[in-house]
Amino acid sequence: MHNYMKATNLLQVNWIGLWLSGNQSICSQHLQLTVGMDRSNILRLWLCIGISLASANELKITFWIDPVQRAEFETDIAAVLKELEGLQLNTRISDAVLQLVRTDEQQDIDSFCEILGSVGSSIIIDLSYNRWSWGYEVARTHGIAYVRLDRVMRPFLNMFADFMRQKRANNVAMIFQSARDTTEAMKQLMTGYPFRTLILDANDKQSEDFVERLYRLRPVPNYYAIFARGSAMNGIFERVNKGKLFQRPTEWHLVFLDTRDRVFKYKQQVEFATRFTLNARAICRSMQMRDLYCGSGFTLHRALILSVLKSLIDSAQLSPEFPEPVYLDCNRSAEANSAGADKSMWLENVHWSNFVEYMQASEDPYNTESLTERTDEESVPYLSFVANISAGYYSSEHEAKTDLAMWASGGLKLLNETISPTKRFFRIGTAESVPWSYYRRNPNTGELIRTKSGALIWEGYCIDFIRRLAEKLKFDYEIVAPKRGHMGERNARGEWDGVIGDLVNGETDLAIAALKMYSEREEVVDFLPPYYEQTGISIVMRKPMRRTSLFKFMTVLRLEVWLSIVAALVGTALMIWFMDKYSPYSSRNNRVAYPYECREFTLRESFWFALTSFTPQGGGEAPKAVSGRLLVAAYWLFVVLMLATFTANLAAFLTVERMQTPVQSLEQLARQSRINYTVVKDSDTHQYFVNMKFAEDTLYRMWKELALNASKDFRKFRIWDYPIKEQFGHILLAINSSLPVANATEGFKNVDSHGNADYAFIHDSAEIKYEVTRNCNLTEVGEVFAEQPYAVAVQQGSHLGVSIKTFPH
Repeated sequence: MHNYMKATNLLQVNWIGLWLSGNQSICSQHLQLTVGMDRSNILRLWLCIGISLASANELKITFWIDPVQRAEFETDIAAVLKELEGLQLNTRISDAVLQLVRTDEQQDIDSFCEILGSVGSSIIIDLSYNRWSWGYEVARTHGIAYVRLDRVMRPFLNMFADFMRQKRANNVAMIFQSARDTTEAMKQLMTGYPFRTLILDANDKQSEDFVERLYRLRPVPNYYAIFARGSAMNGIFERVNKGKLFQRPTEWHLVFLDTRDRVFKYKQQVEFATRFTLNARAICRSMQMRDLYCGSGFTLHRALILSVLKSLIDSAQLSPEFPEPVYLDCNRSAEANSAGADKSMWLENVHWSNFVEYMQASEDPYNTESLTERTDEESVPYLSFVANISAGYYSSEHEAKTDLAMWASGGLKLLNETISPTKRFFRIGTAESVPWSYYRRNPNTGELIRTKSGALIWEGYCIDFIRRLAEKLKFDYEIVAPKRGHMGERNARGEWDGVIGDLVNGETDLAIAALKMYSEREEVVDFLPPYYEQTGISIVMRKPMRRTSLFKFMTVLRLEVWLSIVAALVGTALMIWFMDKYSPYSSRNNRVAYPYECREFTLRESFWFALTSFTPQGGGEAPKAVSGRLLVAAYWLFVVLMLATFTANLAAFLTVERMQTPVQSLEQLARQSRINYTVVKDSDTHQYFVNMKFAEDTLYRMWKELALNASKDFRKFRIWDYPIKEQFGHILLAINSSLPVANATEGFKNVDSHGNADYAFIHDSAEIKYEVTRNCNLTEVGEVFAEQPYAVAVQQGSHLGVSIKTFPH
């Protein structure tokens, strides 16, 4: 019986020694048993075995995190530990979390020392964004296994960057669901990104709402992306849609950070938007997890932690090289544990799943510190992971037809080669100016006509020009009218309003309107070659209203002339009757000389003869007597002269009356006082007269300073001889007294209502010419003055200038 107990003890000792092979503990000295073991030694042996078993079944892990990671890390680690319990593994996880403050390294050192002194640590898993040098040196010196984990957002950001390269993007706005994801994106961008990027945190309560910021952002980004989990994606999209930002689906990309993309409930509203989704089954197969886990919905961060811990537990159960927890008192100086340092390399022998990739690097690829602070001898172990992400667009078609690309093994694989750049989008500024750009109105009521969605409809030459430009250069556009001002004026503070103001402030990308090229405007925007060479300022008036009358022809000659004609007719008729009756040489009194039948000029016949002599047929047979013939000849000469005078006067009267205008130039308009005239308030024309008035005042002041103060040689200043012209001062005074109109429509209406042509409207010549062709009552007066061209304007330094310059007109 004693021999059996000895054999049994030796077997137990050998088994225990084998099980605890490679481990060092305070109980190891009790494993050297002899054949003569007594009862006290046996109890002491089983006590050590129990302590060793308890230590072997507990894996002590210390996690290093940044403060921004804490909230989501606690949620993820709790879910991972619960999942590990469901796997019924024989090893228990004991975790400690060190939140690195960074700003106070002593606090981080104290916290780490407290963990090592009280809890101990077998392995450190570093999830922080910047490697903590002091802690890493302590872990390496004392044999604590150390490994860094890859950033979870890396594959999503890399795939999105490659995807945007395919679309040739240069300006992207990226929206993230949390501060952790936003920070990771910032770290990724610090290593370089192929396009300009704006990063926004949708959950940031301390700064401006991201929807408001995006709405006011100028220039407008080419593309947008939302990085969020399935449940959070719904809330972010609702805010985006409510803010009226989701106008062009092809510009939006929805990146799902978990496998629950099917919970997104706005698939119909986002048709043709691009989606990025995880391949849950491929990830589960690489993690060697059961199918139930695949359908539960998980994030890459949670899957990465689960895969790492599962691999560590499996290795702890199978490998005899698993190190014991290291306990360290930072206040005591102790020599480095060289044996422990050797044990820290056991991570290289861990059997990692296909989801995880273990690497050793001479430099830490995730450390954003300067390279001068690193040494070439450092070897930082870190774990990356393999993510399977697919990209496609939302559509009612089969998914095979909507898939665009796939991300696997760190590279983007195109499917069907269907990735193409989305049409560029520009905000184009314009303002009402007939016929260049104006709102469509009801011709009968003048009310604005709107589309079914309530938008106003633009028409005009500039609108046609914009459509043609969009077709040729392949871009989408939105026409934007200025909220304040018209074409653009600068106030005393140097601020611009109107179309120019929107362009300067970035509210629009280019301006296509009846925009004149001014030198002061060229200081803040870039003008392209003119599309309308010369325009200027002109005057429009109403044609005088002609009075119609049945006896209009009677007004050709004055009343005295008409009375003279009647008197001549009556006198001639009486003289013809008198001479024919009493002259001895008339046919009536001299039958011998005129034996044939002759015309007898009675009083009635004499009046008929005198009257018909005014007609082209003439008066007929003339008197026979010489005296009568002389009288008739003189009368005929009178008739010819009167007819010629009447015809000429009548033609001139009718022609000149239509062409007659009260004034023929701006100078004549300024010199008279009967005709009132005005301009559109605060328009370019109004500003022109203000500037000219200022120039006259300046010249007058200079004349006074030069000429009046000249005491010796006055001849030098003859060019400034008084009076200096004050024409524009009088014009501006008359304009202000007539009250400037609010718009051009009101000005033309006022002109048309003054039938006596006693009202003039000074305005843009191109608009006046267009209005004259539409209203025959109006006429353009005088020559065009202050000529300037119309041109398209872009922001200073904009690339659009080159594209539009080369546009085939």
